Amino acid sequence: MNTAARRAITLGVAIVAMVAVIVAMLLAPRFFTGEPEASYIPASAQLAEASPVAVQDLDPNAAQPDPAVLTASLDAILADKSDKTSFNAQVVDVATGNVLYDRNSEINGTPASSLKVVTAIAALDALGGDTQLSTSVLLDGGTLVLRGGGDVLLGDRESDPTHPKGYAGLATLAKQAADELDKRGIEEVELWLDDSLFGDARNNPAWDKSLFTSNNIGEVYPIAHYAGRAGESTSTAYQSDAAQQVRKVFAKALAERVKVTEGGRGPYAGGQQITEVKSAPLRDVIKHMLLVSDNYIAETMGRLVALNRQMPAEQAGAAVAAVAQEHGASDLALFDTSGLAAKNKISPASLTAVLRSAATSKKPELREVVYSLPVAGYNGTLMNRLGGSETLGLVRAKTGSLTGVATLTGMTMTEDGRLLAFSIFANQPNGTLAPHKPTIDSAVTAIRGCGCRV
Repeated sequence: MNTAARRAITLGVAIVAMVAVIVAMLLAPRFFTGEPEASYIPASAQLAEASPVAVQDLDPNAAQPDPAVLTASLDAILADKSDKTSFNAQVVDVATGNVLYDRNSEINGTPASSLKVVTAIAALDALGGDTQLSTSVLLDGGTLVLRGGGDVLLGDRESDPTHPKGYAGLATLAKQAADELDKRGIEEVELWLDDSLFGDARNNPAWDKSLFTSNNIGEVYPIAHYAGRAGESTSTAYQSDAAQQVRKVFAKALAERVKVTEGGRGPYAGGQQITEVKSAPLRDVIKHMLLVSDNYIAETMGRLVALNRQMPAEQAGAAVAAVAQEHGASDLALFDTSGLAAKNKISPASLTAVLRSAATSKKPELREVVYSLPVAGYNGTLMNRLGGSETLGLVRAKTGSLTGVATLTGMTMTEDGRLLAFSIFANQPNGTLAPHKPTIDSAVTAIRGCGCRV
């Protein structure tokens, strides 16, 4: 058996165990979803101790679905609809790379937020899963410089290592800076904001203006709190100037001990770093991004990939596309890295290729990507989808929704123990919002329940 197949089988074993893992998730959701644990009233009765779950290796010789049988099943579900909605899809056996189902899968479509799978893989491949992004403070005479390094999940309070959002806290950064200023006998500073890392790449000409008014995105800066929003909740409005808001929060905290006046803004060449706070490891930031489908984080990751490849931040889409091509994608054109741009073009075949490449990679952070995807019927953007007994906890996938577009890209395992990657696009030319999600879910349910042999 080749190395790629062994890795794929290992990944499959983990998915076999998902039902048991779901029980653990429900008991301790903080560790799996990254969200605060729900409060509850404990019952007076005690449960008997659960028996340990035995998980056996998948049989590498387990039968693959017969492509003809699977095709007949999925073609019946994904037939063109009376409202002119059409479907493009591909299903691939992860261990072998065999294409088991193909419905115009080489034709490019608009991926919507399924594109975040590609962005996640590109960021982890280029930057590494252990990388932590620094927000630093420099001192140059009477000027204190607050410099953004790409962490857009800063919190306003003390650093909280239990969650990617607020892992690095501005209150902690202000305290550390004040301590250093005390040591130097400095009682007054002018606070400069260096938010220059991404240059002028705050907006994107490929974005419709309605994306801003509908609270889908805000201008992107390399320093922000709560992913560019005014508060912790993902329903909070995006801020028009997230970097300036960080300066205000930091200055207020610092002013409790030091007199602070507002200084300039932009690149700052001088100064000595006196302190910093660092983000959660990138693998955890990416997991949070995929779970809640965060557009601001995805755009930040794309810009960091561009800079890593010695490209301007404005070329984030092209940079992520270049990494995707290294993982088997072809003929794609990306204009952003969140999936908001309707001009983005990538095929289901490219998405399954990139996902399979990650799942069989030598890099552990890439193999972990599938574990970072939302779980069917349990969390993230799949919390209210695929919750039936056939799929609950047994599908991990990234959703995508735009006007006229619905997509789903992920992995599941057949009843016979074959790990499959899939990507399904629905396109509605009349502009219905996210058309025919139930049809896509029916197709994934069929894939999951497939024996599909003659």
